[in-house]
Amino acid sequence: MITFLENAMNLAFIIIVISSAIYCRKLKLTKWKRKLSKGEMTMYILTATALPIYGILYLVFLFEK
Repeated sequence: MITFLENAMNLAFIIIVISSAIYCRKLKLTKWKRKLSKGEMTMYILTATALPIYGILYLVFLFEK
C-alpha cells in the first residue's frame, strides 16, 4: 500500500512539473502578443526560474547516488 501511495505521489509531482512547463510556455506566447499583468508576470518569472533549478538539482541528486 505504501509503495502505491509513493508511486501516486511521484506521478502527481510529474504532472505538476509538466503542467508548469506548459503554463510557462503559454505565458511566453501571451507575452509576445500583449503585456502581461503583474500576476501573470510573477507566475512567468517563478516558473521560468523554478523549472531549470529543479532540473539541475534533480541531476545533482541523481549523480550523487
